[in-house]
Amino acid sequence: MHLYAPIRTGEVRLRRRPARKMFCVVCTIGALSILAGRPVTAQAPVPHDIQAALEHTTELMRTPVHVDAQFDYIMTARVRLLLFWVGKDDVGGGYIRRGKLPQDPDSDVIELLIGSDPAKAPRAINRWGAASEIAHKPSGSGHGVESSTFFGFMKVSSGTSAADMEKELAREKRGGSFLFSAIINRGERNFDFAKVVPFSSDTDFTIHQFDQAKSMVFDRMLGSEGRLKEIDAKEVLACGRREGFLESVAELVDFAVKGRETGRETPPALCYFYNGVHHQLTLAQVTKVPSESVKLALRDEPHDYVRTYRDLVLARFENFDQTTKKKTEFELLLGTTGNLRGVPVQIRYQPNWWFQAILNLKTPENAASAQNQ
Repeated sequence: MHLYAPIRTGEVRLRRRPARKMFCVVCTIGALSILAGRPVTAQAPVPHDIQAALEHTTELMRTPVHVDAQFDYIMTARVRLLLFWVGKDDVGGGYIRRGKLPQDPDSDVIELLIGSDPAKAPRAINRWGAASEIAHKPSGSGHGVESSTFFGFMKVSSGTSAADMEKELAREKRGGSFLFSAIINRGERNFDFAKVVPFSSDTDFTIHQFDQAKSMVFDRMLGSEGRLKEIDAKEVLACGRREGFLESVAELVDFAVKGRETGRETPPALCYFYNGVHHQLTLAQVTKVPSESVKLALRDEPHDYVRTYRDLVLARFENFDQTTKKKTEFELLLGTTGNLRGVPVQIRYQPNWWFQAILNLKTPENAASAQNQ
């Protein structure tokens, strides 16, 4: 069985992977938003073992990934103006890539790039984020994760309304200084730490310039800038899981797709660590959706983008930060049959009261019939 995996150069057929390892990870948008607005202080001297781990981690992240599959998405953005919402299609997008490190056959690598494209977005808005996660699993038939590494990068925004966002954009352009933030989170059996580095750049890197920005960020990660946070070993052991955010979502997506078929009970909240903080991720609700139609007006295209999917489930997730006691939510509309089983055909995320992002999977024109093959 195969899965159509659209890439920028065309639609190709790629090998399908199991549902719990599928491409639910676009919800990393939620995790990336944690980077914005957190205070960062000067860093104390880094312990030798952590500095060595940072060097190893950045070396891993610089390694070219063998990509097995890629899925592209189209972004619709909606802004709340007083009592109503105003939206625009095709203001950005991104991709999810899945693969392995060439030198590590027991690794799972997920790469994510999502955000606005200033060439398409109103007022040339440039807000985007990227993430990579490497999970090393036991050799053979072992279950679980031995270690995980997460790298996140984003264009920082602190606006609390559409008006604030416009003022923020104007200040950036006048000052010629653009704020970004990056994080590395490394977790092992009894060891977990995170380092966050904010920085200003005179280049307003776009979603198309991630590779250029990334190489500069890794050099900064090894320097004295930023803030280091460690998790106490007792807390790491109490959690009992080394899976990060993305692997935790994958486990819950697996239940959402086939849990009811097998009669399994809803899994408990899954713990994981991110940015030096204990989080809990819960599958709050799963709803059957017989069919869903998508209609988008694409920039520079003469015809609307129209797709209809059948036999779906809508999975609502809740993510709880144990430190701030804040809860965030996101939704994934998942295929359950054929080529789209376990694949999010739509992602819905509202980080605040005034902004919504909806991401639609690019599929061939015959996607509605292809999913049932």
